[in-house]
Amino acid sequence: MRFLIDTGDGFRERVNEQELIKWGKSFGIGLEMTLTEAMEALENVGYKVGKLEEKEILGE
Repeated sequence: MRFLIDTGDGFRERVNEQELIKWGKSFGIGLEMTLTEAMEALENVGYKVGKLEEKEILGE
């Protein structure tokens, strides 16, 4: 599964599940984090996280 992280300042990054969790860990607490917790941690700092559709992934 692929996701798009939008930091709101013009930076956008396409990431996989593991990368999304790494991003979330940098803003969350604790060493173990689920995908949902990572998304919530990023959204709590104002980032937007969206799941990419297959057609968007193929267009990379």
